[in-house]
Amino acid sequence: MVSSTGRPWQSGGILSVTRAAIRAVTALCWLGVLAALCALPVVYFDRSWLQRSADIASPAGTPAPLFLYFSLGLAAIVALLVISLVFLRHLDRFVRAVQGGHPFAHGHALRLRRMAWLMLAMESLSILIGLYASWMGPGFAWMEVGGGLSITGMIAVLMLFVMARVFAAGSAMREDLDGVV
Repeated sequence: MVSSTGRPWQSGGILSVTRAAIRAVTALCWLGVLAALCALPVVYFDRSWLQRSADIASPAGTPAPLFLYFSLGLAAIVALLVISLVFLRHLDRFVRAVQGGHPFAHGHALRLRRMAWLMLAMESLSILIGLYASWMGPGFAWMEVGGGLSITGMIAVLMLFVMARVFAAGSAMREDLDGVV
């Protein structure tokens, strides 16, 4: 592809750094999934940590099913990490295509729209996890994976939806231009 100055389009080193960062964050997400899956049997066989951490009782005054609550919170965190992994896979494919000199290739708008929906799901799940951790009590503050409403996250969601529209228009313009030439 040729830029408006007539020179070939250069992807620059920032995209290589971005891809390295995506790989690093992906590795951290996989590590988080592994840690959560390893924590389940450890806590199952030694529930004393849960008893010390929680101050939750059932309405009848009987002890709450802490392992169930812990498992639900952990499942939500794993779901958040899995959604993040799918998002990162889309982002890596997008960056790879742009790095290859195809910024307005067909399909980028769809990928950006999917990324926006995934980001919205991550933000919503993060809010739910934050509320759940607050309900569980101060001993479960570790569960807030970034929990709560994130203004920057919501701005990122909106920006991804807008960028999807921009890339759809850019792709249509590129197809029109290719048809003229």
